[in-house]
Amino acid sequence: MARRSPSDSMARPRGLGPSLAVIAAASLWSTLGISYEVLLRDGGTDRMTMVTLRLGIAALVVLAYALLRRRDALRVPRAARASILGTGVISFGVFYIVLIYAYHWSSVPVATVLLYTAPAWVALGEHVFLGYRVTRTATLALGATLVGAVLVADILRGAGDLTPKGVAAGLLSGVTYGSMSLFGKRAMESVPPLTVMVFGMGIGALCLIPVKLIVSGTTLPEPSLLLKIALWPALAVTVVPVALYTWGLSMLRPSTASILATVEPVFAIVLAWLVLDQRLHPFQIAGAALVLGAAVYLSLNPSAGEHTKTPVGAQTGGR
Repeated sequence: MARRSPSDSMARPRGLGPSLAVIAAASLWSTLGISYEVLLRDGGTDRMTMVTLRLGIAALVVLAYALLRRRDALRVPRAARASILGTGVISFGVFYIVLIYAYHWSSVPVATVLLYTAPAWVALGEHVFLGYRVTRTATLALGATLVGAVLVADILRGAGDLTPKGVAAGLLSGVTYGSMSLFGKRAMESVPPLTVMVFGMGIGALCLIPVKLIVSGTTLPEPSLLLKIALWPALAVTVVPVALYTWGLSMLRPSTASILATVEPVFAIVLAWLVLDQRLHPFQIAGAALVLGAAVYLSLNPSAGEHTKTPVGAQTGGR
């Protein structure tokens, strides 16, 4: 997880390893919604407990790595503290909550596609809050994202299997996931990505604990289910893909890594169909194509193509 300069990264022979690492990370991330639904089927725990344990365990693992290998990453200069706080509270804490409820209130395919509206929200946020110019073609990409989200939400058909709160949670997950790019970019002007992950995850987990206590009290799952949560959502879907993505990103262009990672919603849609029998209608598939196409475009030409060099989630290893 050590930082490397672009010249160091590009000088090394890469082969297919870095690309395969990014694809493997995206493949593991694609199982997140399914892991939640499968582990919650038997009623051994609740959603808030699930996300709190997932983030808490992942935070402890990343902290242990930093203590053993990168103690320098545990120092946070004053200039980065506000951005890291925003990363922890919004990009991890709020994001983890709204995403798991987006899966529950809509479906895994719909929530996954709405999550991929994140690059559009980042481009819009950079324009509104940072004063970056959005080009005409970028505006078209934002429009395509909006139209795609409307189609995925099945608003035009008036389908009854989606609720407004499910669509709202899905869109909010895209906004909060996109905030990782805005907060993380500012923080990483003075700290390495590992510092953002250690403190972002830790702060996020601390924010989730009181919410979990309010929603479900002090109840915890049985040891067997706790082990499954630790191995699947916490390690296999959080820590391992972050490590794979970060390593792959160190030897690839950020736009290349971001585009390779768009296999995630494709895999998630297929797996949700095979495992959960959740599928998209033709209109929703068309909407998904628009959202993902816009995400690819905005990765190749982030925010207007001039100011932002790193796509959403790229520097910090996604989620």
